[in-house]
Amino acid sequence: MATRTTRRAASLTISVGLLLTAMIPGAGNAAANSATADYDAHLCRYAQRFLINADEAAFPVIEQTGYGNGFHVIQMDVDAGQRQVLVAMTTEFAEIDGERLATHVSCKTVDRDRVNDVLGLQLSGPDHQCREINEQTHERALATLSADERTRYLAEGRPLTFSDDVIIATGGEWLPISMDDFIQPSGPADNGIIVRSPSVRVPWNSNERQFYQGTQHCKLITLAAMERWMRVGAFAADASLFPMNGTECTQPHSMTSTVGSCLFYFAPAAAMFCQDYSGADWNPDSAREECARRHASAEALRAVNNRYAGAGGLFSPQGCAARSDAPKISGSCVFHCRQPDETLWHVTGPTDPRMTRGCDLFVPR
Repeated sequence: MATRTTRRAASLTISVGLLLTAMIPGAGNAAANSATADYDAHLCRYAQRFLINADEAAFPVIEQTGYGNGFHVIQMDVDAGQRQVLVAMTTEFAEIDGERLATHVSCKTVDRDRVNDVLGLQLSGPDHQCREINEQTHERALATLSADERTRYLAEGRPLTFSDDVIIATGGEWLPISMDDFIQPSGPADNGIIVRSPSVRVPWNSNERQFYQGTQHCKLITLAAMERWMRVGAFAADASLFPMNGTECTQPHSMTSTVGSCLFYFAPAAAMFCQDYSGADWNPDSAREECARRHASAEALRAVNNRYAGAGGLFSPQGCAARSDAPKISGSCVFHCRQPDETLWHVTGPTDPRMTRGCDLFVPR
């Protein structure tokens, strides 16, 4: 396993817990804050180009944004007709002294084989990891420090080690993963930190051309969080690095829906699901709109050339339990547990073990 230990080139771990104790000195610099926010807002667009060695002239990159791990129906894609690449990104936040800090982003990008095949390009060059983008963000953050801040950080900041990306088997398992589990103390010898990025890499199959193939996903630290680490967090010997976000899910907000449900086919699991919109923010219109981008069957998926966005699942104003057309439920996968956009994916056939690992909570029936 390749690793790098440095105070300068690889210090990318941040402490959300410690960030709660202080604000960035000089936060009134509106221009600097604006530049940082702009960098973070487009971090996944940059990641897409960097990971496959594509310059800006190769194709446009269109960003689709969600929040938390709320991708719902946004997805990475290569659009041959428009000759553009679509990335999907969400951002995690922490509340700090009444202000909101973007801590890390989750990026769904496509790999080079897929882009070359669909767009007829011949991109080449070295293979890249998410780790390298984190290192580049660190370099950029270091450049924003004053001379005194930089000197102090390099001389006194805790040493950090970057290890190779940790490959997660599926996108469903990658989604709920917290960065907490991938930022760990390196040991008592140097009181350092080991940082890894959870990633998904699914090879492209030019014959099958499924929407979930030819992908490379990354979870990346933001520039805003990195700047806070360099000015504050790196100097605390007992800093809590990315502490657990929220509490463990033990039960969903509800086990049904009052705003409707959607029966749909999900290709990665090769199975039908019935989805209840159980979170408080869903309403009949938003539930129907979300369902309208699903696939009603495997045949419907093939009819749109295996693209993620479908012609619509089978929507009903009733919850899944009340539907006459819903197959027997064998288990329920809770996503975004107790959040306003909570949803329940009810399994209608044999339970794929990957589903139990990909949910916030799996409730067997």
